[in-house]
Amino acid sequence: MKVALEFPDEKAAFVMELLHSLPYMKARPIRSKTMDATQHLESNPANHARVLAAIERLEKGQGEVHDLIDNE
Repeated sequence: MKVALEFPDEKAAFVMELLHSLPYMKARPIRSKTMDATQHLESNPANHARVLAAIERLEKGQGEVHDLIDNE
Protein backbone atom coordinates (compact mmCIF):
# COMPACT_ATOMS: atom_id res chain seq x y z
CA MET A 1 0.00 0.00 0.00
CA LYS A 2 1.21 3.51 -0.78
CA VAL A 3 0.25 6.46 1.38
CA ALA A 4 1.04 10.11 0.72
CA LEU A 5 1.54 12.46 3.66
CA GLU A 6 1.77 16.23 3.57
CA PHE A 7 3.53 18.14 6.34
CA PRO A 8 5.32 21.48 6.69
CA ASP A 9 8.85 21.70 5.26
CA GLU A 10 10.30 22.55 8.67
CA LYS A 11 9.07 19.17 9.99
CA ALA A 12 10.36 17.13 7.02
CA ALA A 13 13.60 15.95 8.64
CA PHE A 14 11.81 14.80 11.79
CA VAL A 15 9.07 12.97 9.90
CA MET A 16 11.53 11.25 7.54
CA GLU A 17 13.70 10.17 10.49
CA LEU A 18 10.63 8.79 12.24
CA LEU A 19 9.49 6.87 9.16
CA HIS A 20 12.97 5.47 8.49
CA SER A 21 13.11 4.18 12.08
CA LEU A 22 10.21 1.81 11.36
CA PRO A 23 11.60 -1.48 10.02
CA TYR A 24 8.68 -2.07 7.64
CA MET A 25 8.66 1.39 6.06
CA LYS A 26 10.18 2.48 2.77
CA ALA A 27 9.93 6.25 3.00
CA ARG A 28 11.15 8.70 0.39
CA PRO A 29 10.29 12.32 -0.23
CA ILE A 30 8.50 13.21 -3.44
CA ARG A 31 8.41 16.65 -4.99
CA SER A 32 5.12 18.36 -5.60
CA LYS A 33 4.32 18.63 -9.30
CA THR A 34 3.15 22.19 -8.70
CA MET A 35 6.66 23.47 -8.07
CA ASP A 36 7.04 27.06 -9.23
CA ALA A 37 9.91 28.24 -11.43
CA THR A 38 11.95 29.64 -8.53
CA GLN A 39 11.62 26.42 -6.52
CA HIS A 40 12.71 24.44 -9.58
CA LEU A 41 15.79 26.64 -10.09
CA GLU A 42 16.68 26.50 -6.40
CA SER A 43 16.48 22.69 -6.33
CA ASN A 44 19.91 22.56 -8.01
CA PRO A 45 22.83 24.07 -5.99
CA ALA A 46 24.41 25.79 -9.01
CA ASN A 47 21.10 27.30 -10.11
CA HIS A 48 20.34 28.30 -6.52
CA ALA A 49 23.56 30.32 -6.43
CA ARG A 50 22.63 31.99 -9.74
CA VAL A 51 19.16 32.93 -8.42
CA LEU A 52 20.68 34.46 -5.28
CA ALA A 53 23.24 36.39 -7.35
CA ALA A 54 20.50 37.71 -9.64
CA ILE A 55 18.40 38.83 -6.67
CA GLU A 56 21.45 40.57 -5.19
CA ARG A 57 22.08 42.40 -8.49
CA LEU A 58 18.45 43.54 -8.63
CA GLU A 59 18.61 44.81 -5.05
CA LYS A 60 21.72 46.83 -5.97
CA GLY A 61 19.87 48.41 -8.90
CA GLN A 62 21.91 46.51 -11.47
CA GLY A 63 18.91 44.86 -13.16
CA GLU A 64 18.55 44.84 -16.94
CA VAL A 65 15.36 45.26 -18.96
CA HIS A 66 14.93 43.10 -22.07
CA ASP A 67 12.16 43.00 -24.66
CA LEU A 68 10.26 39.76 -25.04
CA ILE A 69 11.12 37.63 -28.07
CA ASP A 70 8.32 37.51 -30.64
CA ASN A 71 8.10 33.97 -32.08
CA GLU A 72 6.05 34.98 -35.12
